[in-house]
Amino acid sequence: MRIGSWNAKEIIGTTLQKCEDNANSALDVLVYQARRKLMEDILWKPPNQVVRKGGFGSADVSFVPRTGRNKGLTVSFHTDKRWYGRRSEQFDQLFNSIRRVNRPGSGRVRVYAGNFKAYWASMVEKTGYRDRGGKFHPPMHFLQAPFNEMKANIISKIQNG
Repeated sequence: MRIGSWNAKEIIGTTLQKCEDNANSALDVLVYQARRKLMEDILWKPPNQVVRKGGFGSADVSFVPRTGRNKGLTVSFHTDKRWYGRRSEQFDQLFNSIRRVNRPGSGRVRVYAGNFKAYWASMVEKTGYRDRGGKFHPPMHFLQAPFNEMKANIISKIQNG
């Protein structure tokens, strides 16, 4: 027996695309909830906010050590490029760095927080941090908490939309 007009690649491709679109929409909800939770958790705002125009900077470092293996010799090197900008709001760099990333057709959909401007995202999420005054701020699970809430129904959302 033979089935006519059967295009398995087309049918499976359509189903996979539908599942990927449903996963994208489910993780868009996760990004929204993570941003909302981050805004709710940040209560403290620094009184003297530093605002500085952003840009990349690097430095040429040269010095003569007084002790050690290179004592009396000039040591020089060039540092890597680094972002040196500051913003007026405490959470805007971290807030804007929460994003969904996927490569179309790969089946991989991920949510990230942090980038070269907000490199401290993992400290805020997982370990906590100390401010300049020495006060410890406990971790804020702004990604983990919404994901744990959504984890039970995420498979049905991917299957059914």
